[in-house]
Amino acid sequence: MITCSRTLIHILRRSSSFRLCSRTMEDAVTKAKRAAAYRAVDENVKSGQKLGIGSGSTIVYAVERIGQLVKENKLGDLICVPTSFQARQLIREANLILSDLNQHPELDVAIDGADEVDSDLNCIKGGG
Repeated sequence: MITCSRTLIHILRRSSSFRLCSRTMEDAVTKAKRAAAYRAVDENVKSGQKLGIGSGSTIVYAVERIGQLVKENKLGDLICVPTSFQARQLIREANLILSDLNQHPELDVAIDGADEVDSDLNCIKGGG
């Protein structure tokens, strides 16, 4: 039965309908990540704040949204403090003000993803 299952999976992976389904799932995940990041920014980031910018796949969309709002003059005077090299690069690419915890040890809000969230909204960051 294992051989049969492996063969079936192999055939499915080679079929265009499997690739289409897989691509559709990836598109849905990407849209969900973008929606979550945009909502986090729209509901929590205000002009004049000192922001912690996390890392991971979803933070790309959060920084994208912050950059849009700054460019549209809907947000201003933000100071962004990265938690990683990736976040630092995203902040620079979006032409946002970059700082660090030495200069700004207290943040108003930090945006970051969670690896797991339970039904009570308890989060686990850094699943390892």
